[in-house]
Amino acid sequence: MMALHARDTSQRRHELIQLPFRAWGTPILVILSLTALIFLIAFWMDQLTVTNDAQQWSIDDLLHQLTHQDVDQARNTLGGLGEVMAAVLGLALTVSSIIVQLAATRFTPYITALFFRAQTNLVILGFFVVSAVFVVWMNFSIGEHVPRWGVFIAMVLMTMSLLLLFPYFNYVFDFLDPEKIVSRISRDGLDACTSMGGKPDNLEIRRRQERAIEAIEHLANISLNAMQQKDKNIAFSAVDALCNFAILYGQNKASMGLTWPKIQPWNRQSPDFVSLSSDAIQELEDRQTWLEWKILRQYQMLFSEGLDQIKDVCYLISINTRRLGDAACVSNHISTLDLAIKFFNTYMRAALNAMDVRTAYNILHQYRQLAERVLYESENPNATGNKAIDIENRRKRVVEIAMRMRYYGGLAFQKKMAFLTEVVAHDLGGLCGLAFPNPEAKCACHDDLLRVFLGVDDTTETDSERSLRGVRLAQVKLATAYLYRGGDDLAKQIADDMENEPRKRLRSIWQELASVTDREFWEVQDRGSNFNYLPPEHREMLPDFFALFPGLTRDGDDD
Repeated sequence: MMALHARDTSQRRHELIQLPFRAWGTPILVILSLTALIFLIAFWMDQLTVTNDAQQWSIDDLLHQLTHQDVDQARNTLGGLGEVMAAVLGLALTVSSIIVQLAATRFTPYITALFFRAQTNLVILGFFVVSAVFVVWMNFSIGEHVPRWGVFIAMVLMTMSLLLLFPYFNYVFDFLDPEKIVSRISRDGLDACTSMGGKPDNLEIRRRQERAIEAIEHLANISLNAMQQKDKNIAFSAVDALCNFAILYGQNKASMGLTWPKIQPWNRQSPDFVSLSSDAIQELEDRQTWLEWKILRQYQMLFSEGLDQIKDVCYLISINTRRLGDAACVSNHISTLDLAIKFFNTYMRAALNAMDVRTAYNILHQYRQLAERVLYESENPNATGNKAIDIENRRKRVVEIAMRMRYYGGLAFQKKMAFLTEVVAHDLGGLCGLAFPNPEAKCACHDDLLRVFLGVDDTTETDSERSLRGVRLAQVKLATAYLYRGGDDLAKQIADDMENEPRKRLRSIWQELASVTDREFWEVQDRGSNFNYLPPEHREMLPDFFALFPGLTRDGDDD
């Protein structure tokens, strides 16, 4: 994490070095060069068109006139400069204020604070103010004595102010780019968490926690406002920023001291914590997951809004929750992994209550992938180089995810969404297959997973053709994988679970699985795969599996 943070800091420093010349130096030089060129051309044209040799001008004459003016010339010059400088200052303030206010209304009011706190903005506006005040005082101070250098400097300041207008407006528009706003807010909040050195006092801890929480809430507000305006790109950017915030914070959490994980009394009044019991608060503090809870609560709020506004945001939230769980698994933060599992369950409940089959379908896909990642990490602890890995707890989480998926499959069936029950069966079958690459490398939690998988049909509380057919298809698919990998006893266990199935249904399942040869489904769908597809080597195992049912043939007469 420190290396990543250092690289990010170095990259920002490099950008700060390169950006001023591209954004400010280039337009200033171009405009100044064009202005000087036009001025010199006009000067030489005057020189060429004057017929009286006595009136011929030279460069020395030009420089003398620029630096030596009488009282009337100086007053006229400074009077005009004062008006122009006031106009420049008013234009800069008006344009920036209007644009910033529009952006703040569209995204989040925090943009205003960011903008007027930005060092570049303060420097440029300060330069305009100083130039205007200088010109006014120079005009006020003119008497019998002409402040030649003061007039000349006022002219230079006026020129610089006009030259800065174009790059300044370009800076304002660039500053308010939605992607960069999200990046600034995220970076500001993350710096509050990760740049804490030494032993900060309670006041410093509070200030940093406030900055971090403020960043999280503003990112959520940006995504919420973008959803209401049907702007998916900005909503996606803010959702991703919250995920990256949580992952980077988790990687640096161990070095943040003992005071940071405490939920301060002022923070306890937040809507995300105020309803929690004292025991729940204590548990968040003990597990050091209060900030992850805060972020995931924002996800929960955005998920609920996304069900009504933009469902793609719900898919992205489930993807990012899985990413957070993956990162926690790799970092051996089991408590954060538990939070990811808890919120996956919450998303599933919300999707089922909304009768949103497609959203639940996509959540299950990400939930299964999280289980696969946890399973992989539990069986390959050396893959991440983490010697302190908690293998047994990881295996328990894999089984827990499987049990929750089975539960929501049964709940979906009760709500007349039998398709989701079939999806659960196929996902759990894939998870069991992953846990059994061969008899020698069988995962320790495989038998528990298989037990959960074979209980999917129990949650339907019926033996209707419509409800069980998809589940049985998933079971047959898993059985062919077992047979191909040498797990004949496991295939027999599945066959025993199906022994009371009507022969007609078994035969139709056999025929369907044997006939599907296209890996992709014939319609556009989110997963892009065909549930009933079997790899050729697994398809060849179909006769061996159905041979476990005496007298059953693929094309025989129905019993």
